Amino acid sequence: MRLISITTVLLSLLIIQSSFAQQQGFGCVSNMKVTSFSGTNSYINKTEPSVNIPPLFGKKARKSNKTLSLPFGVGINSIYYDQSYLASKLLLSSDSTDIIARADSIYQNTTAYEFKGQIRPNLWLFPFLNVYGIFGYTKGVISPNLVVPYIVLENIPIIDTLVVDTTFEIHDEIGYVGPTYGIGATLSKGFGSFFVLVDYNYSVTNPTDMDDNLRNHFFSPKFGIFLGKASNKSFGAFWLGAMYISNDQSFTGKIDVEEINPVFVPLFGNEATYSGEISAVQQWNFVIGGSYVINNHHHIVLEIGMFDRKQISFGYDFRF
Repeated sequence: MRLISITTVLLSLLIIQSSFAQQQGFGCVSNMKVTSFSGTNSYINKTEPSVNIPPLFGKKARKSNKTLSLPFGVGINSIYYDQSYLASKLLLSSDSTDIIARADSIYQNTTAYEFKGQIRPNLWLFPFLNVYGIFGYTKGVISPNLVVPYIVLENIPIIDTLVVDTTFEIHDEIGYVGPTYGIGATLSKGFGSFFVLVDYNYSVTNPTDMDDNLRNHFFSPKFGIFLGKASNKSFGAFWLGAMYISNDQSFTGKIDVEEINPVFVPLFGNEATYSGEISAVQQWNFVIGGSYVINNHHHIVLEIGMFDRKQISFGYDFRF
């Protein structure tokens, strides 16, 4: 089932042509050159912008023979990623009683995957600074696979707290979907054949089937090289970098109390609610990506993340 879900998402990525690898151009590039097997040659940008401002100081930069990206853009972006998480603060509760149970020790193999599809209007505010908005949807699944060796009962009359040596398991898939919105900024500067790019964005997802909003921080520094021939209008780029994702979440579900221990049925009833929090085992990963710029109006981007977090992103940006 998981393999089918992953395949479906990857096919969707290719069909809708959408990248979380934010890419609206390369900012201000001094003495831009493109590199090929035949050597390195100067690149001349012959595309005129629709306006001189924005970016601020853009007209001055062009007079200094610096290469700038076109000022406005609309991007279609997406990302799929799958990674390991640690579950904590596991609680069991019931509407029929004030007694709760907590798990201080958990053996686990918790994972989660998420798919984001977004539209990003953007502009170069300065020759080196692009700002953008985020409007889209997020779909995800949290898969807690937990083994609990004992629980601590709390709020028990008279004795208050009781440690119970009972082992039970939770295996579930908790799905969510909801609108996503946010803001972001990209700093980018190029020198000759090389460029550096640093992207940060903050987004909030409001799942229709969860009480709490999901908040995401994405930060990604990259270093790359321009590729192509000086005689062509189009050129490409290749980069290496890293990505940081902060997306701690909570989860909740239902469990049959008899699966925990039949003696708890008088306390919780036949069904109890479990809840907890998850945090990523590794928030950083390594990324490798490439971009194809078609006559400066059309940008296509592909990026892959490796090691603990597996991810793929694909995107298209139209500039004018």
